[in-house]
Amino acid sequence: MAERARPTIYDVARRAHVSHGTVSRVINDRPHVSPATRALVHTAMSELGFVRNHTAYRLKSPGSVRQRIGVIVEQLHEVGASGNTLAALAELQSAGYGVDLATVNGEDVAASVTQALAQFDGSTCGVLALAQSEEMRRVLLGRTVPVPVYIDRFLDRGTPDQPGAEELIGRVAAEHLSALGHQRVLHLPGPAGALAAGHRRDAFVARAGALDMVVDIGPEGDWTSASGYELAGSIRPHIHTAVFVANDAMAIGLMHGLRGRSIGVPDQVSVLGVDDAPEAQHLDPQLTSVRHDLSAEGRLAAHILIHTIQGRPEPDPTEYLRVSVSARTSTAPPGPARRRSVIDISTE
Repeated sequence: MAERARPTIYDVARRAHVSHGTVSRVINDRPHVSPATRALVHTAMSELGFVRNHTAYRLKSPGSVRQRIGVIVEQLHEVGASGNTLAALAELQSAGYGVDLATVNGEDVAASVTQALAQFDGSTCGVLALAQSEEMRRVLLGRTVPVPVYIDRFLDRGTPDQPGAEELIGRVAAEHLSALGHQRVLHLPGPAGALAAGHRRDAFVARAGALDMVVDIGPEGDWTSASGYELAGSIRPHIHTAVFVANDAMAIGLMHGLRGRSIGVPDQVSVLGVDDAPEAQHLDPQLTSVRHDLSAEGRLAAHILIHTIQGRPEPDPTEYLRVSVSARTSTAPPGPARRRSVIDISTE
């Protein structure tokens, strides 16, 4: 059987829908290429199995190979992953580092991570891993890497002393609904195995419990508006006065489904989402959402890795983790009659 030809920059250019000159500029870290285009090219390289000839690179650029950083990311099509990744890439490049990007195949995470680390071996001075799933995190933690590795610690749960972005999201969501007077609420989580979904759920439940609010966990969604629409059938306004949804896309679908069931928002049930998507303020009613700064989170990840490589103290996460509620008309206090009904049900 004939050996399969190795992909060329022309193959990468066709896959990324850019010119081969753009691919060459990305490979050689030339200026005048946007972070979004660089991400497209790196994704095409990963999908095709394109590997740069590091020997030739060393001959052309002696001494510069140790100034590259490998970035591993999964679910780049999702809002959070893409926002964090683009900001991190831009920050690494502005700090003078070249970037090699590898994407993870969700069907075979272990093989994807192994391939990425092999690609980076000997050519990078650090690895930035933006894990979206428990499986990717587990695989990465099980690998021995000879250079500093940062696995998005403050982009999710954080530490006992310093909560991460997802921990803060769950907390402020519970505080917003409690401040409005809701006492029994429903949470619709994201998909099983998703780090963001699990951390948001756990933090929300913990903070709600501390505020004497009862939380029931409903069916999982898959981050899409279609799944939110389907989940509208699980809403029981006579039991829950509010719903905290794992992200805005699901919340938007949920509100559509509730309208089809003639369930008023927020008259019968309040709806709270996450991400503060641009569409949130153009709905009727406007969607209340937990806002978190994806760009700042991506910059934080890049800065922590850079400081580790350079032997400097880590930056203060509180300067980057900005979480708040964009309060709009989809959330409101429950009516007195409904509040009494919920209390009666919760004490059965």
